[in-house]
Amino acid sequence: MESSIPIEIHAQKLSEWLTSRKHCKKDWHTHIQPIRQKINAAIQDMPEHSEIVQLLSGAYINYFYCKRIIEILRETEADTKNLFGSYGSQRMKDWLEIEKLYLKDNVYLAEACDLLVQNIKYHIPSVKKQIAKLQSGQTDCDKKIEDYTKSIQTCKKDLEMMRKQFSIVDDNISFKRTLIGRLCELQKVYDDVMEHIKSLKKANTYFSLFVANILGSDVNLTMLQYILNNGNTTYYEYLYGEKPSKIEEPVLTIEDDVKDTSADEEIDWGDLENPSEDIDYGISLEESGIVVENLQTDGSVARGNEALTLLDNFQTRNEFMNDILELESFLSMRLLELSNETNSALSVHSGGEINESKPEIASMLDIIKVVKQKLNDPVVQHLQQIKHSPRYLNKLESMFLQKVSNIEKMINSQIAVSNKKKELIEEYNQLVPKLKLIQQKNKQLITEIEFDVSKKYKNRPVYIIGTSIFGSS
Repeated sequence: MESSIPIEIHAQKLSEWLTSRKHCKKDWHTHIQPIRQKINAAIQDMPEHSEIVQLLSGAYINYFYCKRIIEILRETEADTKNLFGSYGSQRMKDWLEIEKLYLKDNVYLAEACDLLVQNIKYHIPSVKKQIAKLQSGQTDCDKKIEDYTKSIQTCKKDLEMMRKQFSIVDDNISFKRTLIGRLCELQKVYDDVMEHIKSLKKANTYFSLFVANILGSDVNLTMLQYILNNGNTTYYEYLYGEKPSKIEEPVLTIEDDVKDTSADEEIDWGDLENPSEDIDYGISLEESGIVVENLQTDGSVARGNEALTLLDNFQTRNEFMNDILELESFLSMRLLELSNETNSALSVHSGGEINESKPEIASMLDIIKVVKQKLNDPVVQHLQQIKHSPRYLNKLESMFLQKVSNIEKMINSQIAVSNKKKELIEEYNQLVPKLKLIQQKNKQLITEIEFDVSKKYKNRPVYIIGTSIFGSS
C-alpha cells in the first residue's frame, strides 16, 4: 500500500522539496529575524534547570528545542497556571509566543531544513578540515622535533670531536689560549718523526742506487737526504749552510675579544683514528697570512720564516713530504715486482751490492706510513697553521663558537616547536568533542524533520538521504 512506501528526500533538495509541495513558503527567511530576537530575549530569564542549561549550551536553538523548553517550563512554572488553564508566568508566555510564530506557515520546518543542510554541507566538513589540519600540524611538529634532535646530536658529536682534538675540557677557558698552549706539542711530534726518519737511511740509499743503476746518473731525494744528514735544522741553516747565531721565531698574539661566529668556510676536522692525508682546511696560505719565505739580510740572526725548522716550514715540509711519497711509491713498486719474481731478493750493483728482501722493503714502507700519519695528523696540521697564522686561529675559534651557538639555537627552536605542538593538541582536544556534539545534534535534527514530515503524509516512512557525502557522520 502507498502508506508503507517510504518517502526519500535528498538533503540537497530538501528545502526545494518542501516549498514545491506548499509545506513552506519561499520567503520564510523574512519571518526568522523577529523569532530570533524573541528567543535571545527569552533566554535571558530562564529557571535553573540542568536540561535547559544543556539545551542552551552553545547550540543553535531551533523549534524543536523550543518545544522541549516549553515542556520543561510546564513543570517549573506549574504554580503560575490559573483556573482557566492559562499561565501567568512571563517565561511561559514568551516561549509560547515563539512557538506560535514558528508554526505559522511552517517556518520552523524551513529553518530546520536549512540548518540541517548548513551543518552537513559546511559546518561539519569545516570542523573536520580543522581537525585534519591540526593532526597534520602535529605530525609536522613531530618531524621537526625529530630533525632537530638528530641535528643537535650531530652538532654535539662534531663539537665533542673538536673538543677532543684540541683538548678543550672547559668552555669557560679561552679557546685560543687552549690551542696556543698545545703548540709545544709540535716539537715533540717533530722529534718523534726524526727518530723514524733515521730508519729510512737505508731505504734512501736503496732508492738512489737503484735509480742510478737504471738511469746511469745520480738521482737524490734532496730534502730527505739533507734531513738524514743534518737533522731538522732551521730554514736559515738550510739556505746558508751555517747555523744562525740567534733564532727569533714569530710571536703569536691573542685577541680574546674576537667572537666572530658567522664563519662560512668549512674546515675538514679530519678523523682522529684515521687521519686524512689531504685535508682541506678552507683557508689558503695567502688568506691565513702565512709568509712562505722571508729571507734575512741582518747578519746571522734567523728571524720569521727562516727561524722555523724544516718540518715546521710549509715550503720545506712539503718538499720533504714529496720526497717521502716518491720513496713510498718506489718501494711499493719494488715490493710488487719482488712478489712476482721467483727470486726473493733483488741485487743492484752500483759501486757495491745491496740485497733487499720483501720483508725489509715492507718494514721500510711501515716506517714511511708512520711518518706520514704523524705529519698528516689533523691536529698537527691545525697546530702548524695556528702557529703561523692569527687569522687561522680566529677562524677556528669562530667555527667552534658557531657550533656552540648552533646547538643553543636548535634547542630553543625545538622547544618552540614542542610548545606549538602542545597548542595544536589542546585545540584538537577541544574540536573533537565539538564535532561529536554537532554530529549528534545533527542526527537528532534529521530524526525530528523526518518525523515531522512523516506526520504530514499519514505517518509514511520518511528518510533524508545523501547526508554522508557531506561528512555529516
